Amino acid sequence: MEIPAGKATLKLTHFGRRSGKEFKVTIWFAQIDGELWIGSLDGARNWVKNLRASGRCRVDFGRGPVDVSAEFLDDEVLKGRYRDAVAAKYPILSRVIALFVRDGKRVVFRLKPV
Repeated sequence: MEIPAGKATLKLTHFGRRSGKEFKVTIWFAQIDGELWIGSLDGARNWVKNLRASGRCRVDFGRGPVDVSAEFLDDEVLKGRYRDAVAAKYPILSRVIALFVRDGKRVVFRLKPV
């Protein structure tokens, strides 16, 4: 999956845990070792719960959706790699947002084309 240079966000399509209904959210992402990673500082968000339940989603960088699988990463070292990649990509906003979120519920997913 080619990630366009200079792109700041992606549109994530996730599927309801019970309904299977499609939902869309625009989120930040990072590329680590050539792979696409996404995450949230709030593990209670519905898109996070849906991805953890099904492991399937679509990503769209503006050129049409691509089916991907989401691997939940629960390792603190991997979460730290994502945190550092986001801080490098979004140096000001990531630090401002982190000031307001301190509950330790960070979640990270590695996405791979299906």
